[in-house]
Amino acid sequence: MLVVTLLIVVGCATLESSSKETEQPPKSPDISLHEAALLGDINTVRRHIEAGSDLNEKDAYGSSPLIIAVTFGKAEVAGALIEAGADMKISNNDEATPLHLAALFSHTEIVKALLDKGANRYIRDNSGSTAYDIVAAPFDDDKGIYDSIGKALGPLGLELDYERIKMTRPEIAAMLRPAPEELEAVDYAPLPAGDWKVSTPAAQGLDPMLVAELYLDAAEMETLYGLLVIKNGHLIAEKYFNEGSVEQKARLQSVTKSYTSALVGIALDQGYLSSVDQKMIDFFPEVAGRITDPRKARITIRDMLQMRAGYPWEETDPALWEGMLSGDYLPLIQDFPLTADPGTEFQYSNLTSNWLGIIVARACGTNLKSYGQEHLFSPIGAEPGEWTTDRDGNNNGCGDLHFTARDAARFGLLYLDGGEYGGNRVVPAAWVRESLQTYSEDINSAGIRSGKVGRYFRDIGYGYQWWSARVGDHHFDLAWGHGGQFIILLDELDMVVVVTSDPFYLIHTSQAWKHEKANLNLVGKFIKSLPKK
Repeated sequence: MLVVTLLIVVGCATLESSSKETEQPPKSPDISLHEAALLGDINTVRRHIEAGSDLNEKDAYGSSPLIIAVTFGKAEVAGALIEAGADMKISNNDEATPLHLAALFSHTEIVKALLDKGANRYIRDNSGSTAYDIVAAPFDDDKGIYDSIGKALGPLGLELDYERIKMTRPEIAAMLRPAPEELEAVDYAPLPAGDWKVSTPAAQGLDPMLVAELYLDAAEMETLYGLLVIKNGHLIAEKYFNEGSVEQKARLQSVTKSYTSALVGIALDQGYLSSVDQKMIDFFPEVAGRITDPRKARITIRDMLQMRAGYPWEETDPALWEGMLSGDYLPLIQDFPLTADPGTEFQYSNLTSNWLGIIVARACGTNLKSYGQEHLFSPIGAEPGEWTTDRDGNNNGCGDLHFTARDAARFGLLYLDGGEYGGNRVVPAAWVRESLQTYSEDINSAGIRSGKVGRYFRDIGYGYQWWSARVGDHHFDLAWGHGGQFIILLDELDMVVVVTSDPFYLIHTSQAWKHEKANLNLVGKFIKSLPKK
């Protein structure tokens, strides 16, 4: 979320708190435009405008005069700067634009002025949020943010009226929604093809305007490739963006883990595996004799499926990450230390999923891709692309499986329908139910804090290599990959949503996380808008 890093360099220490704008006599030329904006000194601001001062100069903290005026609610100053051509796309160090800040602080008059002049509603800050995403969330979600901002900027005159902010957030949210004529112009009709039953939202009982708004928002996304909505088994919306296309086999990243889970269930059903309580180490005899931590001998397939084996998230330690990139994974069973007792704590671990995939391959006597092709992919009409292997030729159970968005949707529909596809049983129904149970809650791993991520996803949990979450009144399951790849199962609405995007392959930076959260916010906003069945 936004954390406003806004301080004023010139004269801050001696400024007295001033929350009301005043028509003061013209100040001497040595008063900066930034300081005049803070004080609400409209006369001095106008003198700067007339003198041709740089309206977009940033101070040491990344704030332009317009950003300062917006933050402190100086509506007249903000209006003058906007009319004079101040950059409305300019952002502070949190990539928050004036519109983000006007929404955050519930300055309705300034929001209107910005929108009237064409401010871009679709720009996202460093948390992947639009201005709408900020005000759409419950006030209580952000109270800690407001408390921190008030403490930091209160000495400079910032006044936060929490009741006013609570009351005006819905009003501002309404202002930030698109007009009906914008929505009516959005084309999201599925592409012609014979491999899916095609329909329309209205024919399947869904408001077309809600779908149109999803695709209007999607058109502004920088890294989105494909977006599909399936309702009642029909493809009702489909569009591709940027580098995406209907033929593109996208790198699904950790969505692959959910496919690996399905193959575990199939192998159990076929008798290649006897139980989820089998011990991990029994499948790795070449490593077993070198294990020094006796806890590792207790790790079960069940622990691995639930991300409770005890191995840590690789991004918590550079040495772990280097091991992950090495491609030499079997020695790491021994070399990597456990940071929790098996079965006790959720810790997201890519290597655990890789070892899980190797277990399936060894139990079945073939590689994971070949086994998947025969027993999972072909039965649902899906054709995989590349599936990266490690140094020993094992397909990565944690990621790198490539599918088109339509084929990813087939997998989602398979699980939505309890393991059946086209009337044929592919995955045991009991396995689907067990996989979509929530075994871990209040997750604090893999960038998730207290079961929350982005502006909408709450109560995030984990099953058998499947995530679960809540948005508004809707609880659902999802396969989730780095960069913002999703297969979302809204069982109560008989709906699947698929997102493919730039995988940010081996790029784990703040910008990659920003775009992943942007995708979360995109679909989160849509899910929140859906009526409860």
